[in-house]
Amino acid sequence: MTAPVLTLRLTTPRLVLDVPTDDDIPDVLEACQDVETQRWMPLPSPYTRESAEFFVRSYCPHGLASRRYTVWALHARGGGRLLGALEVRKDERAGSASLGCWSGPWARGQGYMREALGAVARYALDPDGLGFDRLNWEYVPGNESSRRLAEAAGFGFGDGMRTVVSLHGETREARVGRLGRDDVRRSHP
Repeated sequence: MTAPVLTLRLTTPRLVLDVPTDDDIPDVLEACQDVETQRWMPLPSPYTRESAEFFVRSYCPHGLASRRYTVWALHARGGGRLLGALEVRKDERAGSASLGCWSGPWARGQGYMREALGAVARYALDPDGLGFDRLNWEYVPGNESSRRLAEAAGFGFGDGMRTVVSLHGETREARVGRLGRDDVRRSHP
């Protein structure tokens, strides 16, 4: 008998966060072909329908089944198209995870990702949720919307932590922000 697949559904005042489905494939395709998404995310280029199908049908289920990462699809509570995706991935350091996300261009500037990130961060740091002690956020300088989003969720970049990432075959320096369990308790009673 195989272990059941873990499904983590979260809700916020405006959103439902759940596992991506085949219905999301056209929006995944469109969002991941967007110039800004391609600029800042390590995605295949060109991003094809097969890439979107792989993301929804293979990548996301594998994360849940392996318990290594979880990807949530963001939808408005009333339904409609995919607004974006948010991922929590276990780090090598025990108790630590990294977050990443992308928004469809049709959903940007409306606060959806900020709302989703807050809910996912609280859940990821909750001992009764995913149980992590610390979350990390990396952004490549120039992607200031990523930095602002993380800071709005409470991530701090003050210690000057940096790392190196590969983005489209190029080595880039990234800044690292952190959010701990105690940070969430102080900012969200």
